[in-house]
Amino acid sequence: MSAYKKLNKQDAYITTYVAHKKWAISGSEFGDYGIQVIPYLTGTYLSGVQQLYYPPKISGSLISHSFDNYLDSTLYNPSVRNLQEGSFLVSIPQRLFGVELNPESEIDLSISQVQQTRYVNSSYWDNNYSYDPIENVPVNLVSMVDDGEGGIYLSGSLPRSYIGDIIYPHGMIIITDPGYATTLQNAWYGENPFEGDELNPFKPKPSTRSNIVLTWQSSQPIYTHNYHCRIRDFELNYSYNPSIISSSFGTVYDNESNIYSTGSIINTGIQKSNVTGSSFTPYITTVGLYNDANQLIAVGKLNRPVPKPQDTDMTIIVKIDI
Repeated sequence: MSAYKKLNKQDAYITTYVAHKKWAISGSEFGDYGIQVIPYLTGTYLSGVQQLYYPPKISGSLISHSFDNYLDSTLYNPSVRNLQEGSFLVSIPQRLFGVELNPESEIDLSISQVQQTRYVNSSYWDNNYSYDPIENVPVNLVSMVDDGEGGIYLSGSLPRSYIGDIIYPHGMIIITDPGYATTLQNAWYGENPFEGDELNPFKPKPSTRSNIVLTWQSSQPIYTHNYHCRIRDFELNYSYNPSIISSSFGTVYDNESNIYSTGSIINTGIQKSNVTGSSFTPYITTVGLYNDANQLIAVGKLNRPVPKPQDTDMTIIVKIDI
């Protein structure tokens, strides 16, 4: 059975925190996750990206304008935000990055684990060479990471060599450097990003989209509804459980005083002796939250029954993450 108590306005409030989840998806799985790729940015796509994210400049300086180009830092870096035709663009859907890509994590776009095969001359006949593979060597071609302020640079470069831009709140990654954009395009289309043939002692195998790996952290706010259920020392000290009422066998009569049944269990309305002492206290096992229409909207179970103290106040805190 239940006992009801109305909450005050100050007993209910909302707090929030931002949860982060790490993702690592290969290019061959982009379509499964809804990640869009424009390998060669041109035409209307180029114009749209230019208008949204690339402010106009004169001699490297920004021109004052009324548009928000989503600059991720108040400290303008002239080495970023230089869009080129033929740039490589990756668009992550919002359901995968939440409110924004986490700028405090290292967002990495790389081409990795490409196999190179070493060939040796095994025979010569009528000027026809044949080659036998003897070794596979995993290599990491290129790794591009963000600087936390909207710029993408070549990992390991010192000073940093900026090759693209990242728009954190929109999940956009744009490689603007022509050389590295071409490298990504070749890997995306399954072409060899290096020069080489069978006469070369190291002949790289053609890349595939699975060689492209994108790693990032999403940011998703979690809203916690907090309810402080305060119980005063003199409240809820009585149990409504029907098992505390004594009962006996008796005869039940109908409205006309005729015998309805015999041997029925009849509640006497008297409490059992083990619950009438001053040391008795009920145990709390469940907290239910109701709206103004007395509709049950949430139920919280305590991990164990908790005795209700009779000489001190008690507060049960219910938290619901939404």
